[in-house]
Amino acid sequence: MLTEPKLQRAVRWIVNWKKWGLVIVILSLFWVWEQWPDGRLRLVFCDVGQGDATLVVLGSFQALIDTGPSEQKLFTCLGNEMPFWDREIDLIFISHPQADHNGALKGLKKRYKIGKVIENASKNDAYRYGDLYFDILQGEESGEKVLGKSSSEENEEAMVVYMKYQDFSALFTSDIGEKTELALLESGVLKKTSVLKVPHHGSKFSSSLLFLERLRPELAVISVGAKNSYGHPNGDTLMRLEQVGAKILRTDLQGSTEVIYDAGRLRIFTEK
Repeated sequence: MLTEPKLQRAVRWIVNWKKWGLVIVILSLFWVWEQWPDGRLRLVFCDVGQGDATLVVLGSFQALIDTGPSEQKLFTCLGNEMPFWDREIDLIFISHPQADHNGALKGLKKRYKIGKVIENASKNDAYRYGDLYFDILQGEESGEKVLGKSSSEENEEAMVVYMKYQDFSALFTSDIGEKTELALLESGVLKKTSVLKVPHHGSKFSSSLLFLERLRPELAVISVGAKNSYGHPNGDTLMRLEQVGAKILRTDLQGSTEVIYDAGRLRIFTEK
């Protein structure tokens, strides 16, 4: 039988437990609400080291453009940017078969439910989710895979994806060089672009001035590894980007970079 002091302590414990329980419930609901899809377009340029991986989110739709070389770094980025309960990616584009662009794909398939993987899209193919468009400006000219291509050939033939949503646009250029940039210019498919994923990690053989002058990007994101052995990004490339008025962000300096398009304006958040 409880004595009066023990009974009072028990009552106080129950009251305190209910108070803390209510606080925990409120904090949990706030955390879930904070992670709930808000309907704004979000682009997250993941810091995956020397490679490319960009997450595109619109409501409950999620697409990934390339995976980068490192499963650990990609999963860290996705874990930070996707709701904790979400293990589904609707669409994945793989620009070309090099490890810095597709190295984490195998592990990704084991960890997430994947709707569709696009590896061999043809030029003029298009994918649509509501008002969100993905247009292939360069892709496989045929369904046949040619073995023995050099690294530079693979780079020049990499998939180029133009993404459009309302008044916002982004161009994902993989590792193309000046040769392909000029071919795209001549074809007339390039338009002024809100965000440019800078070609080939800022290589000096990409981002020609004619190409950049046609795009006039508001923001240029360079996905690049810190202290990489290639010397990316090149100083001349950075100078050309500045010349066309682009704001430059680099994953080696700023870490994962999030771009939010909301009501006609861009908001930028960086990890560092």
